[in-house]
Amino acid sequence: MKNISILGLLTFLLMLSVSMVYPVLRPFVVDRFDTTMTQASLFVSVNLLAYVIFAIVWGALSDKAGTRRPFIIAGLLGNSAMMFLITRVDSLGVLLSMRFIEGAFSIMAFSLIMTSALDRARTVRIGEGIGIVAMSFALGNAFGSPIGGRLGSIDPMYPFYAGSTLLLIAGIIAYYFLRDVESMSRAVSVRNALRLLLTERRLIVPFAFSFVDRFTVGFFVSVFPLYLGTVHDADPATIGLLMFAFLLPFALLQYPGGRISERVGRAGPIIAGSIIYGISIIGVGFLDISALWYVMIIGGMSGAFMFSPSAALTGDIAPEDKRGVAMGGFNFFGSLGFVVGPFAGGLIADTYGFGASFAFAGISEIIIALVFIPALVRITREFRLRSMYVVPKPD
Repeated sequence: MKNISILGLLTFLLMLSVSMVYPVLRPFVVDRFDTTMTQASLFVSVNLLAYVIFAIVWGALSDKAGTRRPFIIAGLLGNSAMMFLITRVDSLGVLLSMRFIEGAFSIMAFSLIMTSALDRARTVRIGEGIGIVAMSFALGNAFGSPIGGRLGSIDPMYPFYAGSTLLLIAGIIAYYFLRDVESMSRAVSVRNALRLLLTERRLIVPFAFSFVDRFTVGFFVSVFPLYLGTVHDADPATIGLLMFAFLLPFALLQYPGGRISERVGRAGPIIAGSIIYGISIIGVGFLDISALWYVMIIGGMSGAFMFSPSAALTGDIAPEDKRGVAMGGFNFFGSLGFVVGPFAGGLIADTYGFGASFAFAGISEIIIALVFIPALVRITREFRLRSMYVVPKPD
């Protein structure tokens, strides 16, 4: 479990650093370069575009190399350097170019940390390992924005300096304490690893859930704050607390969600979690703000019980020598969903209203669960014995 704990710590530091910068987008980008809000949004978009492009690439290369550790270290240190350097540029074009490069390093570290958790299936159950990493991921996101906002109120550069420092520390920790799994299988070639995405059709199931899950997250990132401010006249502090009401249970229940999926199989938690989560999202657009506190807590709890099992399902399906490209595919579709979500949410809200926007997101989550019930049950039955009866060994 030691290496799993280290992976969790690295994930927390990475996501804490990444999420720190969002509260200062206006002073750091708009005021600094005198841009429009649309131009400033590119600061987020180009970063996510790098996630989409490089998630599978880094996974395939690490499969070919038969190692994750050097890629994780390079991703953390590269991200640290880029986060510092973008505070030194004086051109919007250069800023966006460097932000794209930062995204490439960020997804290198994050995707291969998740893959490294899958590699340890021999020493810890897949669901438990992914649960620890997913919990760290959510906790980093939950605490990053409040900390970044506090630092940014002093100086907009401080969240970037702090993030760069934390990533440097994470890189040092990875260098001295992180170890690859012994005798890790290697893919014959990068092309052979990538071929898995075309030949292993069962991966469509976790990839579809990854896309839709993060598609709905895009609604919360973009449409939800606008909805609260416009319809409920909520102040930034209230909006932040409502987001925290979702993120905290989502974070804390990731590990229990992974463990439960080991005991009962992946299908039950994914299906039940998706349906309850979808109903919660629908309710967001129609309920009074006093009821939203309960909806956000329920949504966070149900979301936790579907994310870890769907990521673990990727590890169940993928051969050991191709887990890097499989997890890259999982993050590729997740990043794609996160890119599409804010645009779709804003478009529907502008055309049909906020209620229709959240209804669309929630119904999408419910439909994907219902459509894939047969496939989930079949895959769970096929892999349940292997996932349930792995005997943990000291890591």
